[in-house]
Amino acid sequence: MLRPRMDVMERVMGYTGNAIKIQLGEFGLLTDAASDSIPAGALINSKNICYFNGTVQKAPGSLLWNASALPAGIVAVHDWLPTTVIRRMIAVTSDGEIYKGQDRIFNASPMNTSLGALTPNCQFVEGGAEIAGRDKKLFLFTGGVTNPYVLDGDSNSFTEITSPNVDWSANNYPRFGLVHRNRLWAFAGQLSYASNTGDHENFTSGSLTDPVYPGEGGNLEGAFVYKGRLFAYKDGGFAYLLVDTDTSDVNWYWIKISSNFGLSAPNAIAEVLDNLFAGNDTGTITDYGATEKLGSVEAGDLLQITQIENHLRGNSSKVGLSEQHLYYYAEKKILFATYRSGYFTYNDMLLAFDFGKLSRVRTSFWVKGSPQCLASYRGNHNIKVPMYGDKDGFVHIMDYEDRLEGATAYEGSFQIPHIDFSQQDPKLGAKEKHFDQLAVHYVPESTGDLLCDYYIDGRYVDTLTFPMSQYKASELGTLVLNTDRLGQNNSETVLRPLAGSGRTFSARFYNAGSNESFQINAITVMFRTGGEKAQQVTTGGK
Repeated sequence: MLRPRMDVMERVMGYTGNAIKIQLGEFGLLTDAASDSIPAGALINSKNICYFNGTVQKAPGSLLWNASALPAGIVAVHDWLPTTVIRRMIAVTSDGEIYKGQDRIFNASPMNTSLGALTPNCQFVEGGAEIAGRDKKLFLFTGGVTNPYVLDGDSNSFTEITSPNVDWSANNYPRFGLVHRNRLWAFAGQLSYASNTGDHENFTSGSLTDPVYPGEGGNLEGAFVYKGRLFAYKDGGFAYLLVDTDTSDVNWYWIKISSNFGLSAPNAIAEVLDNLFAGNDTGTITDYGATEKLGSVEAGDLLQITQIENHLRGNSSKVGLSEQHLYYYAEKKILFATYRSGYFTYNDMLLAFDFGKLSRVRTSFWVKGSPQCLASYRGNHNIKVPMYGDKDGFVHIMDYEDRLEGATAYEGSFQIPHIDFSQQDPKLGAKEKHFDQLAVHYVPESTGDLLCDYYIDGRYVDTLTFPMSQYKASELGTLVLNTDRLGQNNSETVLRPLAGSGRTFSARFYNAGSNESFQINAITVMFRTGGEKAQQVTTGGK
């Protein structure tokens, strides 16, 4: 057991003024509320952080699957197991090439070339093995650029499916697909197509073709199987359900279930904790269950619920929504959604929604890569972890404990609100405070420092440095992230002097060095009170 810093704790406990302890990690990012109603433990800024074990932590890094980049950005990637003993990584690049690799190396030559210019709206679908003895097959939908392609088992190249529907041609190829009711389904224009049950490549005999409310709205934008039911979404905010309860498939038909549930992109939908979430074409994330139960899209608007909508809209561009991806990481209960910031020409950030706390969904912005497409990777113990293909031709395995994104260090930061401490004691709100000390309570797991910019009445005062290492250097040893999380259940405390007086206090914590990390569970602000003080008003001009 590690020794606590008794001298520091005694100074905190023995302080005769006000010592207000603020627990972190309970609320997450909260930006769209009035400043005096934001809880002290909430965050008004967050970058590359997560919320585990009651702490605010620097978000984990990623491992590069391939050391050498592919020639173009990756728009689709799949961890392919054609048999129980063969494993391949399949990646599609934006210039229309497909690559296969294993053991973290892609083959030098592509499997296929000249598919055309492709986007992250490409989609892999596992199928085949329709009867005993047949190989599994991996289908590729190219977002409407070509007919669907298929990889038979561990073959060396993809080929066009053998029997595409006669409807399919340039400007009317299927955009996306999925497997449902033992058929491969493909969607083009305003029609759904289902393959022969005995051959997922056969869309000409024993297949189904059904219009989905023709003439209403635009083209079909996406589909998803949720609780055994097939849903489809059309441009214009329309959602439909396939009624397939009849034993005869000729009696199956589509019904409209919503006129205000627009889907942003084919890959922008995921099942989260027994519910369905989708990227909306307005830029929000919509909870389909809440929408149906409460009767409005606003009731299921995840950005409004978490109170970060205005913040996101001010820091992102809607241009990237047409290529958005959603992925739910079940092991950590985190929903990831890709977004585009500023004037970038590619999606460069993830919005992370943490569902691990029942009382509140906590959010954070992860801006440390260029995630173009999201997919599953089978990690240790067959646990599915997220991975992404980036704009530079690399595949990243996420949730890797080394605090490097590939080989690049990144900043982790968060800021607490401008607190007047009236939530702890209403009498403190208007009083002037003489700030004396700031204590940071943390779990040691890094040899680096945590920097802190602090503000009094909204004005920057100074930068403090808090070591994140373990107290006893002799016990520190060698830190090997991913295997040794030092003192996981032990909290250390570091104390630093403050200088200045005012009514409100805020602090921004951050570090950005190679493999620097932090786990902060609370801070304690120590101050003495003076007379009442009105909030200062700052005006422009000289």
